[in-house]
Amino acid sequence: MKIEGKNKVSLVTWNDSHFHSLYPLANNPNIARSLRDSFPSPYTIHDARHWIEHNIKFNPPQNFAIEFEGQLAGSIGCQVGKDELRTNMEIGFWIGEPFWGKGIASEALVLFTEYALRKFPEIKRIYSQVFDFNVASMKVLENAGFEPEAILRHAYIKNGKVGDIFQYVIIREEVEKYE
Repeated sequence: MKIEGKNKVSLVTWNDSHFHSLYPLANNPNIARSLRDSFPSPYTIHDARHWIEHNIKFNPPQNFAIEFEGQLAGSIGCQVGKDELRTNMEIGFWIGEPFWGKGIASEALVLFTEYALRKFPEIKRIYSQVFDFNVASMKVLENAGFEPEAILRHAYIKNGKVGDIFQYVIIREEVEKYE
């Protein structure tokens, strides 16, 4: 599956063509420091293989490679809530450092949000959580129409530092009334 954007950005289901470009792009401490600890660091060729194989099972797809001008530029995806939180979807993304500052993340986030609202009708809210030092991702979320919802004080510990998590949200019924 391929979702095309306007500015040479597309979302593509993960496949073997991404294998050799994923691990060198993802193996970057500047990316890992802004992501949850479940993101491998260092990121190896085995992590890349596992990620690509893991994503084959989802129908509809929940995680996509972000491509810019046909090159792997990053990743975007979601996790659907379970049980009483099943109307929630958490979204996450990262962009490889050579592609920073080009508007790729904002466009990918808009494409993914439109896709998620279309493919997952049970979802009422999509949210994303960002560490307090990651101002660039906060701007990406705001550029894509997400609104600040909460600041979770002293909510994380990363590299020995305790900090706040900023949470952003899009509510389905608020988006639909403007369409």
